[in-house]
Amino acid sequence: MRGVIEQTWGWDEAWQQADFAERFAACTVSIIEVKGRAAGAVWLEPGPGSIHITELQVTPELQGNGIGTATIRNVIEEAAGRGLPVTLSVVPVNLRARRLYERLGFRVTAVEAPFIHMRRDPQTDSTRDSRPDSHAIVRLKPDATDG
Repeated sequence: MRGVIEQTWGWDEAWQQADFAERFAACTVSIIEVKGRAAGAVWLEPGPGSIHITELQVTPELQGNGIGTATIRNVIEEAAGRGLPVTLSVVPVNLRARRLYERLGFRVTAVEAPFIHMRRDPQTDSTRDSRPDSHAIVRLKPDATDG
């Protein structure tokens, strides 16, 4: 994650700490577990009209194993159960993440440098991609999608 931030904005430790604290307070943060081990986190910012994925982090050594896919599918299912779209933003240098989001049915809704804003409506049914499911067990807190 730091590499993406440095490529997009540069790194300012004081600003990063302040921004982290502000976003942490506004979001529901859930731990992603794989075989009982913490494998990352998903930060959700629920609103009245959508569920916004603010952050999706998978530990580097576990990336590429379908954990991010399983996590996003979980969020999509939670939101779809409430008839809500899922939104997120990605920076252009994070091509791997953007490809994942597109594979899961997200479409670009706006480009406001440095962000590409994306949305997946609840009726879109392309939550399955061609890769096998991971062994990720993703548990969101019961209030993770409460708006």
